This record gives sequence, C-alpha cells and structure tokens, in this order.
Amino acid sequence: MRDITEMAVFVTIIRCGSLSAAARELGLATSVVSDRLTRLERRMGTRLLVRTTRRHALTAAGQFYYQEACAIVEATARMEAHTRAIATTPAGELRITAPIPFGRWWLTPFLTRFAHRHPDICISLTLEDRMADIVGEGFDIAIRATPALDTMLTGRRIMETRRVIVASPDYLARRGIPTGPDDLGQHDCLAHGPTPHLHTRWRLGRGAAARTERVQARMTSTDSEMPVHWALAGLGLAQKSLWEVEGHVASGRLQTVLEQWEPDPISFFAIHPVSTAHSRKIGLFIDELVQHPPPMGSGRMDAPS
Repeated sequence: MRDITEMAVFVTIIRCGSLSAAARELGLATSVVSDRLTRLERRMGTRLLVRTTRRHALTAAGQFYYQEACAIVEATARMEAHTRAIATTPAGELRITAPIPFGRWWLTPFLTRFAHRHPDICISLTLEDRMADIVGEGFDIAIRATPALDTMLTGRRIMETRRVIVASPDYLARRGIPTGPDDLGQHDCLAHGPTPHLHTRWRLGRGAAARTERVQARMTSTDSEMPVHWALAGLGLAQKSLWEVEGHVASGRLQTVLEQWEPDPISFFAIHPVSTAHSRKIGLFIDELVQHPPPMGSGRMDAPS
C-alpha cells in the first residue's frame, strides 16, 4: 500500500495555483514538486494536469482525482492530529493490573488523588495475584514484584521492600521459635502462589549466604493475603513483605523470626508495553506513582530500570 505523499503534493499544487507556489508552501524545491507530480501521473497512467508556461488546468481525470484526494488528505490530517492529541494529552482509559495487597495498601490511596488531579483519565484497576498477560489482555500498566522484565516491555522501579517471616506469639509458644532454615521442616508454613501447591520456595539470607529453601506448606492459597490471616490465627509461619505485616508486628499480634536470614529486598516495577514517550497518560501516572509515599516497611526507588 502506497503512502499519500504524491497525492498531498498534487492537492497542494492545485490549491496554491502553481508548482512554484506549492514548492514554497511545502518547503521543497520546485524540481522535487515537479518530479512527484510526474511520478503520480505515471502511476495513474494518464495526465492529471495540463501545464503551460502561464497556467495549468485539470484534465477530466485530474478533476476526479483532485476531488477524491482532497477528502483523503483532509481525513488523514484529522486522523494524525487526533492521534497526536491522544498520545500527548492525558485523557482516556488507563488499564492497570496489580497484586491484591499492593493495590489495596498503596494504589488505592494514590489513585484517589490521581483521579482528582486528572479528571479526563478513566481508571480501570484489576487486582489479582496472577501474572496477567499485559499485552494480550490489553493492560497499559502492570505492577509486578520482579527484577526480570520481558524484552518486549519496559519498566520503572517504583519501590523496594523487605521480606520477613512472621508468626503469632501463640503459635511460637506452642511450636517453638525457629533458629535456622533447617528448622522450617518442623514448622507449619503458610504460602501463596499462582496455583495452590503445597510445595513452595522461600528465599533466605543475603549475598554469599543466600539460599533457596524448599518449604512444605500446611496451607496455601492463590490469594496472597491469606497467609497473613492464617498467621494471625496462629496456624503457622508466613514469609511476606514487611509493609503487609508491619502494623501487626507493631501491635504484637505477629512477631518476626529468622531475622538473621532475612533475604535481599525485592523491587516493585511499573511495567508497560507502550513507551511513556508515546503515551502521556502512562508517563504521567508512573512519574506521580514514584513520588507517592510508599507503604511502611518499604523504600521508594526513583531510578529507572
């Protein structure tokens, strides 16, 4: 399919009244304008314009082509202007997916302020703990706790958070306090994942001492908030982001264990399939999100990934 460059030049020639005037309008040399007209006529297989030293006149074919071309050129100009406006104006629907606890603890208060500041942006928020297909499901932004980005996507780190293991004082009084990773096999562990398997892996330790421990879970759920509820009920140990449990730790309803085996912090990213340079609403959202005060037990990370 051909572009409409030659068509647009032809329309400009007719509107300006001459090749030289069209050349000035388009910022081109008159020879270039003449060459494009010649190529267009050759492609059409007929003369569109009868040229003399003093004037030019449309042929019958040229008159028909001009009328149809005007509509196409004008429609293309409107389409391109509207497309640029969509890309540069923060308006329209913004589809976001995020983990359930992150959405409730951090995104909800942020989105309240964001919606007040930008009334022309409509928010569609999906909270779920599965890894959504960002492109296939049409999301603009996905919040994910992962340093590994799909090569087809881009992302910006928005914060990092500590990971801790917690249990209720009642549970620890009954079962004892674990002193090392090897003790986990003697405890009831509470986990979550995309599928409710009773086997999971917990990352423990930092640097050279880091290790991944295979954990046999007593209870597991696809809902990442359930291990916290179960831990509060005295059912076992849960490994969670500190901001998810810090309030319960402060109140004494939960306490941390294996502090010396706390793993490296994990980072949360705002991942998006479209460059922020090409979507003003996405860029605006992420710029403001990284400036939003993070939840307790975390640290905002402003550097791009």
